[in-house]
Amino acid sequence: MIDVRATYTKELILIQNDLILMGTLVTDALANAIEALKTKNLELAASVIAKDDEIDLMQISIEDKTVELIALQQPIAKDLRILSTALKMTTDLERIGDHAKKIAQITMRIGESPLVKPLVDLPLAGELVQQMVKKVLKAYVELDINAAAEVCDEDDKVDELCDKCKRDVLFYMMRDKSNIEQGTDLNKVIQRIERVGDHATNLAEWVIYLVTGQRMLKK
Repeated sequence: MIDVRATYTKELILIQNDLILMGTLVTDALANAIEALKTKNLELAASVIAKDDEIDLMQISIEDKTVELIALQQPIAKDLRILSTALKMTTDLERIGDHAKKIAQITMRIGESPLVKPLVDLPLAGELVQQMVKKVLKAYVELDINAAAEVCDEDDKVDELCDKCKRDVLFYMMRDKSNIEQGTDLNKVIQRIERVGDHATNLAEWVIYLVTGQRMLKK
């Protein structure tokens, strides 16, 4: 006789494990995209672009498994939160992956051209959002709402650093019109890093919801 509950629990765990794996792929893509820009490594940038399909397919797989489990088992309370949270988190993770791909595409477009300015604060902002995503995934595994709350607080630091990056790029664009095209591309990178910070915050809020059942109010 099939133990329905045991099978259900196993499928629930598989979905959670898939979500963690997707998160790992996304954090790797983000780290590689920033590194490729900083070092002008076009081969690395191309690999980020090529691997984005794997992230997209993982999102589809997790969503399909989750929807099927909800339909068949009609979970309630904590189990329903686990599944609904998985659906929400895959969306944010997929979008972070998209931002990594777009950053890599910008790196490819810049190509071998010298950078208009040394990249100092921009990689720092990239590193900060990478750490936010890593921390929130660890918080998800450990059901740590304090760590998740710290991620939410760190988004302000990202915004401040990105604002400084924008001012620096604008200075170089105003100083020499030949810098405008690349400066515009660098500003797009900065905007995407900001958006990654926003998605990391969303992920943290979903972890808090998973544990407490309470939704956080947006600032």
